[in-house]
Amino acid sequence: MQKIIRRGEWKYSGNTYLPILLVEQDWDHFYEQGYNNLLPHINKKGLEYYLYFGRYFINEYGNISSHSSSRPFLSIEEAIEYAERNIEKLHWLIEENK
Repeated sequence: MQKIIRRGEWKYSGNTYLPILLVEQDWDHFYEQGYNNLLPHINKKGLEYYLYFGRYFINEYGNISSHSSSRPFLSIEEAIEYAERNIEKLHWLIEENK
């Protein structure tokens, strides 16, 4: 399952701003073999975090698909710190009803 933790915008080029998502993803225990190489990237709660860049859509299964995504992170803080350090112009949006 994927859950959007944070939304924002980042400057792609010129005056073009694109969406950025911080997404929490749980470990799919039904596909354990496929995760053998990823286990160091899953935290103790069985979660990992990704940054999704660019336009995106959410399919009928609730999975997010975007133009690009980051490597996995072990915490929300680690993902945010990476984004803020590596993206020149980044603006996180304030979410309501959290």
